[in-house]
Amino acid sequence: MHTSKTGKLLALTALCALLFLALASCGSPSASPSQTGEPGEGFAPGVIAVGAAAPDFTAPLLDGTSFQLSEQKDKAVLLNFWATWCGPCVGELPAFTRLIETYGDKLALLAVNCGEDEQTVIDFLERNGYTFPVALDLEGEIASLYPSDGIPYTLIIAPDGAISSIQLGALDADTMFDHYSAELDKVLS
Repeated sequence: MHTSKTGKLLALTALCALLFLALASCGSPSASPSQTGEPGEGFAPGVIAVGAAAPDFTAPLLDGTSFQLSEQKDKAVLLNFWATWCGPCVGELPAFTRLIETYGDKLALLAVNCGEDEQTVIDFLERNGYTFPVALDLEGEIASLYPSDGIPYTLIIAPDGAISSIQLGALDADTMFDHYSAELDKVLS
């Protein structure tokens, strides 16, 4: 009987450790959605910061078209890094559909999936009815331009190409919609 209890305790400890690692690799959600982008916890110092020019890139999209950041003139850009296995990532995705509906042609939104295969992402998007633009970043090429300690990781880029907001982590979709709307309103006014 003692061995059974010890085995259960070890199994529970291992499960807790795995759960901790899974959540940690997803990025720690902020207590509030208000990262400033200043170098510090969660950000690579001197590389990406509020006010810096956003590095340009071109990415093929799942719908067969492509997205080039520098072609998004006169629009605000919401650039999000995510994965289907990341709970906070998935939790904020409904906000993106609402943002596109709210801002229309004033917003270019790109959700960059980090490291997952095409069929996994397509199945997830279809199952949830998401139609916003998605790029696959299997090799981390786009993510290497925007280094972070985790996902979800979202940047708001002003129409002039400057990074105006950086968010590491996410809360629920309604909170994130309000947060991103406030940031978009600033850069579009």
